[in-house]
Amino acid sequence: MRVLALCCAVVIAAPLGIGCSTGGTYMSGGRQESDVDRGETNGRMFDFVSNKPEGDDWQIRVRDSSLWAAYGDREDVTELGTANLTKKETAKLWELVDAAEIPDRKKGKKDEDEGWVQLRLREPDEGEHDIFSVFISRADAEEDEEVVSLAGYLQDLIQKHFKKTPEF
Repeated sequence: MRVLALCCAVVIAAPLGIGCSTGGTYMSGGRQESDVDRGETNGRMFDFVSNKPEGDDWQIRVRDSSLWAAYGDREDVTELGTANLTKKETAKLWELVDAAEIPDRKKGKKDEDEGWVQLRLREPDEGEHDIFSVFISRADAEEDEEVVSLAGYLQDLIQKHFKKTPEF
C-alpha cells in the first residue's frame, strides 16, 4: 500500500514540477523581512573583521539581509548569532559596502603591530564567485571615510539587533 501511495505521489508531482532540483538564481531584496533565520544565501556576501593588537577581534558577515556577528578576546569567543535586517537597513548597508569600493582597493596586509581591518566581498557570477579581500591597517582606517562610515553603521546594527556595543 505504501509503495502504491508513493508511486501516486510521484506521478502527480512530476507534471506539476514539484520536487528538488539543483542550481538556482539569486534575487537581491526579494525576500520579506521576518524573524526566521534563512541561513546561507548564494549571493553577495560581505565580511568585516576587526583585529586589535591586544587580541580583541570582531567578525561580522552579511549575506543579503542576514547579519551574523561574533567577537572574541584571544581564545574566548562569543557568537552573537544572526539577525535579519529590514529592507531599509539592508539597502543602506549594501550602499556603504559599495561605496567602500573593495574590488578597486590594494590588497594590503595584516598589521600585527597596529591591528587591522579586513573587508571581504563575494560577488556572484555565472561560474566561480569573485572574492575580493583587502586588509587596512588600523592606523590608516581612521582616515578612510568610507571604512569609518561602514564601520559606524555596522556598530549601530550590532547595538540594535544584539544589544552589544562593538569597539572596533
